[in-house]
Amino acid sequence: MKSFEYLCLVCLHAFRGERSISAIYHLFKGKKSSQTIQDAHIFSLRVVYGLFPELSRTYLDVTIDNLVEQKAINGIDSDHYIVTAIGKATIKEASTIYPLSSSLNGYLYKDKSTIFWKRLSLLIQTLSNLAGAKRSFIPVQYEESVQNWVRYHLLSQKGKTKRQLLDALYMETSGILEQLPEEQAIVFVNSLSGYIRTGKTVSQIAKQLQTDPEWIQIQFQSVLHTMLEKFENKHASETFPILLSVCHDLMDIPQLTETAQRSMKLLNKGLSIDAIAKARRLKISTIEDHIVEMSMQLKKFQIEPYMTEEQLKTINTAIVNQQSHQLRKIKNYLQDDTISYFQIRLVLSRMGDGDES
Repeated sequence: MKSFEYLCLVCLHAFRGERSISAIYHLFKGKKSSQTIQDAHIFSLRVVYGLFPELSRTYLDVTIDNLVEQKAINGIDSDHYIVTAIGKATIKEASTIYPLSSSLNGYLYKDKSTIFWKRLSLLIQTLSNLAGAKRSFIPVQYEESVQNWVRYHLLSQKGKTKRQLLDALYMETSGILEQLPEEQAIVFVNSLSGYIRTGKTVSQIAKQLQTDPEWIQIQFQSVLHTMLEKFENKHASETFPILLSVCHDLMDIPQLTETAQRSMKLLNKGLSIDAIAKARRLKISTIEDHIVEMSMQLKKFQIEPYMTEEQLKTINTAIVNQQSHQLRKIKNYLQDDTISYFQIRLVLSRMGDGDES
Protein backbone atom coordinates (compact mmCIF):
# COMPACT_ATOMS: atom_id res chain seq x y z
CA MET A 1 0.00 0.00 0.00
CA LYS A 2 1.19 3.52 -0.84
CA SER A 3 1.49 6.15 1.88
CA PHE A 4 -1.15 8.36 0.24
CA GLU A 5 -3.66 5.50 0.25
CA TYR A 6 -2.90 4.98 3.92
CA LEU A 7 -3.55 8.63 4.75
CA CYS A 8 -6.81 8.56 2.82
CA LEU A 9 -7.88 5.58 4.91
CA VAL A 10 -6.92 7.40 8.10
CA CYS A 11 -9.09 10.36 7.09
CA LEU A 12 -12.04 8.19 6.06
CA HIS A 13 -11.81 6.23 9.30
CA ALA A 14 -11.82 9.46 11.32
CA PHE A 15 -14.77 10.85 9.34
CA ARG A 16 -16.89 7.70 9.82
CA GLY A 17 -18.90 8.53 6.73
CA GLU A 18 -19.80 12.01 8.00
CA ARG A 19 -17.64 13.95 5.56
CA SER A 20 -17.23 13.67 1.81
CA ILE A 21 -14.16 13.01 -0.32
CA SER A 22 -14.16 16.74 -1.01
CA ALA A 23 -13.45 17.30 2.70
CA ILE A 24 -10.34 15.11 2.44
CA TYR A 25 -9.27 17.00 -0.67
CA HIS A 26 -9.54 20.35 1.12
CA LEU A 27 -7.69 18.99 4.16
CA PHE A 28 -4.75 17.75 2.09
CA LYS A 29 -4.66 21.02 0.16
CA GLY A 30 -4.79 23.07 3.37
CA LYS A 31 -7.85 25.11 2.43
CA LYS A 32 -8.32 28.04 4.81
CA SER A 33 -12.06 27.74 5.16
CA SER A 34 -13.99 27.55 8.41
CA GLN A 35 -15.31 24.07 7.59
CA THR A 36 -11.91 22.60 6.69
CA ILE A 37 -10.22 24.11 9.73
CA GLN A 38 -12.96 22.74 11.96
CA ASP A 39 -12.67 19.30 10.36
CA ALA A 40 -8.94 19.29 11.06
CA HIS A 41 -9.64 19.97 14.72
CA ILE A 42 -12.71 17.97 15.66
CA PHE A 43 -11.57 14.87 13.77
CA SER A 44 -7.97 15.20 15.04
CA LEU A 45 -6.57 15.44 11.50
CA ARG A 46 -4.31 18.47 11.86
CA VAL A 47 -1.44 16.14 11.03
CA VAL A 48 -2.56 15.91 7.38
CA TYR A 49 -3.69 19.50 6.93
CA GLY A 50 -1.87 21.07 3.99
CA LEU A 51 0.47 18.11 3.43
CA PHE A 52 -0.21 18.03 -0.32
CA PRO A 53 -0.91 21.59 -1.54
CA GLU A 54 -0.40 20.54 -5.18
CA LEU A 55 -2.78 17.58 -4.99
CA SER A 56 -5.15 17.14 -7.95
CA ARG A 57 -8.72 16.00 -7.43
CA THR A 58 -8.27 13.43 -10.18
CA TYR A 59 -5.40 11.76 -8.32
CA LEU A 60 -7.48 11.62 -5.14
CA ASP A 61 -10.47 10.14 -6.98
CA VAL A 62 -8.29 7.45 -8.57
CA THR A 63 -6.89 6.59 -5.13
CA ILE A 64 -10.41 6.28 -3.69
CA ASP A 65 -11.39 3.98 -6.57
CA ASN A 66 -8.33 1.83 -5.82
CA LEU A 67 -9.33 1.55 -2.16
CA VAL A 68 -12.82 0.45 -3.23
CA GLU A 69 -11.30 -2.23 -5.48
CA GLN A 70 -9.15 -3.39 -2.56
CA LYS A 71 -12.36 -3.62 -0.50
CA ALA A 72 -10.79 -1.32 2.07
CA ILE A 73 -13.77 1.05 1.89
CA ASN A 74 -17.44 0.90 0.94
CA GLY A 75 -19.45 3.74 -0.58
CA ILE A 76 -22.56 4.84 1.29
CA ASP A 77 -23.48 7.41 -1.36
CA SER A 78 -21.81 9.11 -4.32
CA ASP A 79 -19.16 10.94 -2.27
CA HIS A 80 -19.16 9.33 1.21
CA TYR A 81 -17.37 6.17 2.28
CA ILE A 82 -16.79 4.08 5.38
CA VAL A 83 -13.76 1.94 6.16
CA THR A 84 -14.34 -1.83 6.11
CA ALA A 85 -12.81 -4.47 8.39
CA ILE A 86 -10.19 -5.02 5.68
CA GLY A 87 -9.49 -1.30 5.64
CA LYS A 88 -9.09 -1.15 9.41
CA ALA A 89 -6.63 -4.04 9.32
CA THR A 90 -4.79 -2.28 6.51
CA ILE A 91 -4.53 0.91 8.57
CA LYS A 92 -3.01 -1.03 11.46
CA GLU A 93 -0.46 -2.72 9.19
CA ALA A 94 0.40 0.41 7.22
CA SER A 95 0.93 2.47 10.39
CA THR A 96 4.07 0.41 11.07
CA ILE A 97 5.33 0.98 7.51
CA TYR A 98 4.50 4.68 7.50
CA PRO A 99 4.92 5.93 11.09
CA LEU A 100 3.90 9.58 11.30
CA SER A 101 6.08 11.93 13.31
CA SER A 102 4.54 13.24 16.52
CA SER A 103 5.74 16.69 15.48
CA LEU A 104 3.87 16.61 12.18
CA ASN A 105 1.17 19.27 12.35
CA GLY A 106 0.16 20.73 9.03
CA TYR A 107 -2.30 23.18 10.50
CA LEU A 108 0.17 24.64 12.99
CA TYR A 109 3.30 24.67 10.84
CA LYS A 110 2.25 24.59 7.16
CA ASP A 111 2.75 28.28 6.32
CA LYS A 112 5.69 28.74 8.69
CA SER A 113 7.57 25.72 7.35
CA THR A 114 7.21 26.91 3.75
CA ILE A 115 8.87 30.26 4.46
CA PHE A 116 11.41 28.70 6.82
CA TRP A 117 12.55 26.21 4.20
CA LYS A 118 12.87 28.82 1.47
CA ARG A 119 15.04 31.00 3.66
CA LEU A 120 17.11 28.16 5.09
CA SER A 121 17.76 26.42 1.76
CA LEU A 122 18.90 29.66 0.11
CA LEU A 123 20.98 30.66 3.13
CA ILE A 124 22.79 27.32 3.16
CA GLN A 125 23.34 27.44 -0.61
CA THR A 126 24.67 31.01 -0.39
CA LEU A 127 27.02 30.39 2.54
CA SER A 128 28.28 27.17 0.98
CA ASN A 129 29.12 28.85 -2.31
CA LEU A 130 30.70 31.88 -0.66
CA ALA A 131 32.81 29.61 1.53
CA GLY A 132 33.91 27.86 -1.67
CA ALA A 133 34.85 31.23 -3.19
CA LYS A 134 32.05 30.97 -5.73
CA ARG A 135 30.02 34.15 -5.95
CA SER A 136 27.94 33.30 -9.00
CA PHE A 137 25.37 30.52 -8.81
CA ILE A 138 21.75 29.82 -9.72
CA PRO A 139 19.66 30.37 -6.56
CA VAL A 140 17.31 27.61 -5.45
CA GLN A 141 14.76 30.24 -4.46
CA TYR A 142 13.69 32.94 -6.89
CA GLU A 143 11.27 34.92 -4.72
CA GLU A 144 12.55 38.45 -4.24
CA SER A 145 11.36 38.58 -0.63
CA VAL A 146 13.36 35.44 0.21
CA GLN A 147 16.49 36.64 -1.59
CA ASN A 148 16.26 40.01 0.13
CA TRP A 149 15.87 38.32 3.52
CA VAL A 150 19.03 36.26 2.99
CA ARG A 151 20.93 39.31 1.79
CA TYR A 152 19.95 41.44 4.79
CA HIS A 153 20.46 38.54 7.20
CA LEU A 154 24.04 38.02 6.08
CA LEU A 155 24.75 41.74 6.31
CA SER A 156 23.45 41.76 9.88
CA GLN A 157 25.83 39.02 11.00
CA LYS A 158 28.69 41.35 11.81
CA GLY A 159 31.82 39.94 13.41
CA LYS A 160 31.30 36.48 11.90
CA THR A 161 32.90 35.13 8.76
CA LYS A 162 30.85 33.19 6.21
CA ARG A 163 32.73 30.04 7.19
CA GLN A 164 31.91 30.55 10.87
CA LEU A 165 28.23 31.02 10.06
CA LEU A 166 28.21 27.93 7.84
CA ASP A 167 29.95 25.80 10.48
CA ALA A 168 27.54 26.98 13.19
CA LEU A 169 24.57 26.28 10.93
CA TYR A 170 25.97 22.82 10.19
CA MET A 171 26.40 21.99 13.88
CA GLU A 172 22.88 23.10 14.80
CA THR A 173 21.22 21.34 11.87
CA SER A 174 23.18 18.10 12.21
CA GLY A 175 22.41 18.10 15.95
CA ILE A 176 18.70 17.94 15.15
CA LEU A 177 19.04 15.48 12.28
CA GLU A 178 20.98 13.03 14.44
CA GLN A 179 17.94 12.75 16.71
CA LEU A 180 15.58 11.93 13.83
CA PRO A 181 14.93 8.66 11.99
CA GLU A 182 17.67 8.06 9.43
CA GLU A 183 15.25 8.22 6.50
CA GLN A 184 14.08 11.72 7.47
CA ALA A 185 17.67 12.94 7.77
CA ILE A 186 18.52 11.49 4.36
CA VAL A 187 15.49 13.15 2.76
CA PHE A 188 16.36 16.55 4.24
CA VAL A 189 20.07 16.46 3.37
CA ASN A 190 19.41 15.29 -0.17
CA SER A 191 17.02 18.21 -0.68
CA LEU A 192 19.76 20.77 0.01
CA SER A 193 21.83 22.54 -2.63
CA GLY A 194 25.31 23.91 -1.99
CA TYR A 195 28.77 24.40 -3.42
CA ILE A 196 29.05 22.22 -6.56
CA ARG A 197 25.97 20.36 -5.35
CA THR A 198 22.38 20.36 -6.59
CA GLY A 199 19.59 19.16 -4.34
CA LYS A 200 17.61 16.16 -5.53
CA THR A 201 13.95 16.24 -6.48
CA VAL A 202 11.25 14.41 -4.57
CA SER A 203 11.07 11.78 -7.32
CA GLN A 204 14.82 11.24 -7.28
CA ILE A 205 14.90 10.79 -3.51
CA ALA A 206 11.90 8.44 -3.67
CA LYS A 207 13.71 6.30 -6.23
CA GLN A 208 16.86 6.30 -4.11
CA LEU A 209 14.98 5.17 -0.99
CA GLN A 210 12.64 2.87 -2.96
CA THR A 211 9.45 4.42 -1.70
CA ASP A 212 6.70 6.64 -3.10
CA PRO A 213 7.04 10.42 -3.63
CA GLU A 214 4.19 11.23 -1.22
CA TRP A 215 6.05 9.57 1.63
CA ILE A 216 9.14 11.63 0.82
CA GLN A 217 7.00 14.78 1.03
CA ILE A 218 5.69 13.65 4.41
CA GLN A 219 9.17 12.86 5.73
CA PHE A 220 10.49 16.19 4.50
CA GLN A 221 7.68 18.10 6.23
CA SER A 222 8.25 16.03 9.37
CA VAL A 223 11.80 17.37 9.61
CA LEU A 224 10.70 20.98 9.17
CA HIS A 225 7.89 20.62 11.71
CA THR A 226 10.24 18.98 14.21
CA MET A 227 12.62 21.90 13.86
CA LEU A 228 9.88 24.48 14.33
CA GLU A 229 8.58 22.60 17.34
CA LYS A 230 12.05 22.65 18.91
CA PHE A 231 12.34 26.37 18.27
CA GLU A 232 9.27 26.97 20.46
CA ASN A 233 11.26 25.79 23.48
CA LYS A 234 12.21 28.65 25.81
CA HIS A 235 15.89 27.63 25.58
CA ALA A 236 15.93 27.51 21.78
CA SER A 237 17.80 30.81 21.47
CA GLU A 238 20.70 29.24 23.37
CA THR A 239 20.69 25.89 21.56
CA PHE A 240 19.80 26.98 18.01
CA PRO A 241 20.71 30.68 17.69
CA ILE A 242 21.43 30.56 13.94
CA LEU A 243 18.47 28.38 12.95
CA LEU A 244 16.11 30.36 15.17
CA SER A 245 17.28 33.59 13.55
CA VAL A 246 15.95 32.22 10.27
CA CYS A 247 12.40 32.01 11.57
CA HIS A 248 12.07 33.96 14.83
CA ASP A 249 9.72 36.44 13.14
CA LEU A 250 7.51 33.55 11.99
CA MET A 251 7.01 31.92 15.39
CA ASP A 252 4.48 34.46 16.64
CA ILE A 253 2.37 34.57 13.50
CA PRO A 254 -1.22 34.02 14.71
CA GLN A 255 -3.04 30.96 13.42
CA LEU A 256 -6.24 32.92 12.99
CA THR A 257 -7.02 33.94 9.44
CA GLU A 258 -6.64 37.65 8.76
CA THR A 259 -10.38 38.21 8.48
CA ALA A 260 -10.99 36.41 11.81
CA GLN A 261 -8.38 38.65 13.45
CA ARG A 262 -10.31 41.72 12.31
CA SER A 263 -13.52 40.35 13.78
CA MET A 264 -11.73 39.49 17.03
CA LYS A 265 -10.55 43.09 17.44
CA LEU A 266 -14.15 44.29 17.23
CA LEU A 267 -15.32 41.49 19.51
CA ASN A 268 -12.75 42.53 22.10
CA LYS A 269 -14.18 46.06 21.96
CA GLY A 270 -17.50 44.66 23.12
CA LEU A 271 -19.37 44.60 19.81
CA SER A 272 -22.06 41.96 19.31
CA ILE A 273 -22.11 39.51 16.41
CA ASP A 274 -24.79 41.60 14.65
CA ALA A 275 -22.82 44.80 15.18
CA ILE A 276 -19.60 43.25 13.85
CA ALA A 277 -21.45 41.96 10.78
CA LYS A 278 -22.84 45.43 10.08
CA ALA A 279 -19.51 47.15 10.71
CA ARG A 280 -17.66 44.78 8.39
CA ARG A 281 -20.53 44.47 5.89
CA LEU A 282 -20.46 40.69 6.20
CA LYS A 283 -23.09 38.04 6.83
CA ILE A 284 -23.83 37.08 10.41
CA SER A 285 -22.93 33.49 9.52
CA THR A 286 -19.46 34.67 8.43
CA ILE A 287 -18.84 36.34 11.82
CA GLU A 288 -20.03 33.13 13.48
CA ASP A 289 -17.43 31.26 11.41
CA HIS A 290 -14.79 33.62 12.79
CA ILE A 291 -15.92 33.02 16.37
CA VAL A 292 -15.78 29.26 15.89
CA GLU A 293 -12.26 29.71 14.53
CA MET A 294 -11.31 31.74 17.63
CA SER A 295 -12.71 29.01 19.84
CA MET A 296 -10.52 26.41 18.14
CA GLN A 297 -7.35 28.50 18.21
CA LEU A 298 -7.48 30.47 21.45
CA LYS A 299 -7.36 28.31 24.58
CA LYS A 300 -8.69 31.09 26.80
CA PHE A 301 -11.61 31.89 24.50
CA GLN A 302 -14.91 31.41 26.32
CA ILE A 303 -17.88 29.86 24.49
CA GLU A 304 -20.23 30.18 27.48
CA PRO A 305 -21.41 33.71 26.56
CA TYR A 306 -23.01 32.26 23.44
CA MET A 307 -25.21 29.70 25.20
CA THR A 308 -26.68 28.85 28.57
CA GLU A 309 -25.10 26.23 30.81
CA GLU A 310 -28.10 24.01 30.19
CA GLN A 311 -27.72 24.31 26.39
CA LEU A 312 -24.02 23.44 26.68
CA LYS A 313 -24.81 20.28 28.66
CA THR A 314 -27.60 19.32 26.27
CA ILE A 315 -25.37 19.66 23.20
CA ASN A 316 -22.56 17.72 24.87
CA THR A 317 -24.96 14.91 25.73
CA ALA A 318 -26.31 14.80 22.17
CA ILE A 319 -22.81 14.54 20.69
CA VAL A 320 -21.87 11.71 23.05
CA ASN A 321 -25.14 9.81 22.51
CA GLN A 322 -25.01 10.16 18.74
CA GLN A 323 -21.25 9.53 18.51
CA SER A 324 -21.30 12.00 15.67
CA HIS A 325 -19.82 15.31 14.58
CA GLN A 326 -22.44 15.77 11.87
CA LEU A 327 -24.29 19.02 12.52
CA ARG A 328 -27.61 18.02 10.99
CA LYS A 329 -27.65 14.70 12.83
CA ILE A 330 -26.98 16.39 16.17
CA LYS A 331 -29.52 19.15 15.45
CA ASN A 332 -32.25 16.64 14.54
CA TYR A 333 -31.52 14.61 17.66
CA LEU A 334 -31.85 17.68 19.89
CA GLN A 335 -35.29 18.69 18.59
CA ASP A 336 -34.81 22.06 20.25
CA ASP A 337 -35.35 25.20 18.16
CA THR A 338 -33.61 27.34 20.80
CA ILE A 339 -30.28 25.65 20.00
CA SER A 340 -28.60 26.83 16.79
CA TYR A 341 -26.07 25.23 14.46
CA PHE A 342 -23.65 27.94 15.58
CA GLN A 343 -23.88 26.79 19.19
CA ILE A 344 -23.36 23.16 18.19
CA ARG A 345 -20.28 24.13 16.18
CA LEU A 346 -18.86 26.01 19.17
CA VAL A 347 -19.19 22.95 21.39
CA LEU A 348 -17.66 20.76 18.69
CA SER A 349 -14.76 23.20 18.38
CA ARG A 350 -13.67 22.15 21.89
CA MET A 351 -13.66 18.46 21.06
CA GLY A 352 -10.50 18.10 18.97
CA ASP A 353 -7.58 15.74 19.57
CA GLY A 354 -9.83 12.85 20.40
CA ASP A 355 -11.54 14.63 23.32
CA GLU A 356 -15.17 13.61 22.99
CA SER A 357 -16.00 13.63 26.68
